[in-house]
Amino acid sequence: MMNINTYSVPDMSCAHCKARIEEEVNKLTGIQNANADPDEKKLTVTFDTNEVQSADIVNAVSQAGYTAEKRSEHCCVRN
Repeated sequence: MMNINTYSVPDMSCAHCKARIEEEVNKLTGIQNANADPDEKKLTVTFDTNEVQSADIVNAVSQAGYTAEKRSEHCCVRN
């Protein structure tokens, strides 16, 4: 099942931050799309819940050196 979650990333401020976060999140198996927006300080991720969980995404953002907190979740998105 595909979900789209949005996360607050308050310490993301530039294009370098965006690239670093997207790179780290996209390393996870099950990620279909990760789009970081430094202007809105948010990350939107489409992912397969059978392969990756929200906590894994938050941990990947942390590995990139930033903090993330889930804002919203949209369940059951069809491919």
